[in-house]
Amino acid sequence: MARLRIEVPPFFKREPLHTQLHLEGNRLVLTCLAEGSWPLEFRWLVNDTEIAPFSPENRYFIPVLHRSDAGFYQCAVRNRQGTLMQRRTEVQVAYLGDFSESAERRLSVREGGAVVIEAPRVGCFPTPQVTWLREGRKVSPSPRVVVTLENQLVVMMAASGDAGTYHAQVMNERNGETKTGPPIVLTVRDAEDPGPSDFLEIVVAPRNMSVVAGAGEVSLECVPYARPLERVAVTWRHNGGPAITSGVGDFGRRLTVTSPSAADAGRYDCEVTLGPRGPAASGGAGAANGVAAAHPVVRSAYLAVLEVPFFTVEPRRRIMGVVEQALEIPCQAAGLPPPTLTWYRDSSPIGHFGDSRFRVLANGSLLVASLEEKDSGMVQCFVRNVAGEVQTHTFLTVTSFPPNITRGPVDSTAIEGTALTLPCEVSGAPKPAITWFKGGKAVPLSSMRFSLLPSGWLRVGPAELRDAGIYTCLAKNYRGEATARARFTVWVRTRIAVPPRDQSVEKGMTTTLHCGVTHDPAVAVR
Repeated sequence: MARLRIEVPPFFKREPLHTQLHLEGNRLVLTCLAEGSWPLEFRWLVNDTEIAPFSPENRYFIPVLHRSDAGFYQCAVRNRQGTLMQRRTEVQVAYLGDFSESAERRLSVREGGAVVIEAPRVGCFPTPQVTWLREGRKVSPSPRVVVTLENQLVVMMAASGDAGTYHAQVMNERNGETKTGPPIVLTVRDAEDPGPSDFLEIVVAPRNMSVVAGAGEVSLECVPYARPLERVAVTWRHNGGPAITSGVGDFGRRLTVTSPSAADAGRYDCEVTLGPRGPAASGGAGAANGVAAAHPVVRSAYLAVLEVPFFTVEPRRRIMGVVEQALEIPCQAAGLPPPTLTWYRDSSPIGHFGDSRFRVLANGSLLVASLEEKDSGMVQCFVRNVAGEVQTHTFLTVTSFPPNITRGPVDSTAIEGTALTLPCEVSGAPKPAITWFKGGKAVPLSSMRFSLLPSGWLRVGPAELRDAGIYTCLAKNYRGEATARARFTVWVRTRIAVPPRDQSVEKGMTTTLHCGVTHDPAVAVR
């Protein structure tokens, strides 16, 4: 007894991580966990370029990982049912390269002024941790010395003790590698003019930032400089609202937003003011007599909270379609920023086929105007934005079936000179072609008396005696054919050949009136 084999299209047991970090020099092994009817074949791409053609091997090896191997990797799996693509995974490579400059750098600052020392650029991923050294000793942050989020060293109210040779020591926390940058020599000049006593500026302004919703935290930074420094006050505001009190640290210079959500997006203002002079500076009893600086300094930055795309409408895992019929496959998604949507059929973008039957609707759904059997396979909807990507898919089966006559002709009779229609209604995919035969010969549709209606019915009229016979309806497509037949009888029209004549007869006598009639033998005339 033969066993029925059910073909299972490919599917992934597990999607890969959005990102994965590996150390340079290590071995990289990527595995595509997929199942379905065998044989299965696998293909690998990086940044949408093929790096390994289809083969039975479901793993991809890089024996020694280099920083140039970083990118977006993706596997595709296929079997006889179709091809399915996996969501991309970003492979990040941790490394520490060389400094872009090696020469000594010299800076100078006026005594009592402020200077921002930029860390030397170095090739590194992820961003290195920087420790600043002066004359070989670690520089400790203080109210007047700041190490910023960008690893800048800010020295305010510079004094002669700040002069010297500085080095930036960078460390990649992932691989533990450490390097020391070229020397930076800082000279502190004597201040001929100390400048105004109520001086206020922002030396490091907050920067526009973006973060994925739900990420651990994001920090904004604002480093003010003032004379005297102890009178400076920093206030953070969100979208012009009241002062923010939570998440503020590092003498007010840093604002940290934990688990950011859409509500945290918007403008953040760093408002810097000088506190009152005299007793007010220390909060003593004479605070009411202090005098505050007149004009605060404000710098703003925008925080964008991104949202990984998510589906609001997905197709069923299996969809059936019929040849020549239209089909709409739904796919709708949301995210921040609004994501882009791309359709694939068996791992190839729909647009690459150049087939006008395929059209993406305004709501994201895919419309196939007239299905063909070759359209069967895996259909995927990928949705992407800068925060990430998601994919959903369906297995499309396009079916065809042989003709079936749902209403065929029946034996019919018509009187000579009248019209009659013989029905022939069919189903089938693709739509069957209908041909009528009379006695084994095709009905001459070129004749004015015969016409094939859009419904497939045959109209005969005005009927003649020679039209009588066996009529056959043949419905045919590439899957097969079906026939139905019926007898069509044409009766001779009954006519009065010899009409009766006017006669006169005497009362009481008998006379005969004659009426000559021609008629069909099957008709009784009385």
